[in-house]
Amino acid sequence: MNCIMAFACIALLVGCAGAVKVSPTLEMDTYTDAENEDQSFGAEGTIWASSERGMPVRIAYLSFAGMTTLPQQISSATMKMYAKEVERSGNVSLHLYDQAAMDIITWAGQPEYDSKVLGTLNIGEPGWQTWDATAFVKKAASECSRGCPFSLVLVAQGDASISFASLEGSSDEKAIMQYEAS
Repeated sequence: MNCIMAFACIALLVGCAGAVKVSPTLEMDTYTDAENEDQSFGAEGTIWASSERGMPVRIAYLSFAGMTTLPQQISSATMKMYAKEVERSGNVSLHLYDQAAMDIITWAGQPEYDSKVLGTLNIGEPGWQTWDATAFVKKAASECSRGCPFSLVLVAQGDASISFASLEGSSDEKAIMQYEAS
């Protein structure tokens, strides 16, 4: 009888524990600009994702602290960013760079990120924007489950041009990634 009670208590505790919300620390953000191939923008108060005629001309990078969760443990994820200015509305997609991007990268020396789109959001006005980042976080977990840092890459599509709040700006507008893990 004691064993049955012990197993019942363990089952209850496991059931109560449920999912845990995890927010990896944003460690760096920057963007690259095709018109300024050798300039870095890691100290700017905004970061940009822009495209012209379907080709990216500004690409944003956000690096997060190490991933320690397995992909099968992740049930959902969101990425929230504050859009400061919408010059031209449109879609912005999420891509993975499975290492930490540096705030000194330039267009000429930017890292090669995964071309697979792992989430897209249509942005039409300034304010908080929320992507479903579940596919992105699961991919990051499969690539970086041993604690390596990872980067989210924002790529505008079509003719979109949108600026986002940077780490160097207001702490109330800082980007937030959050996922649920069991």
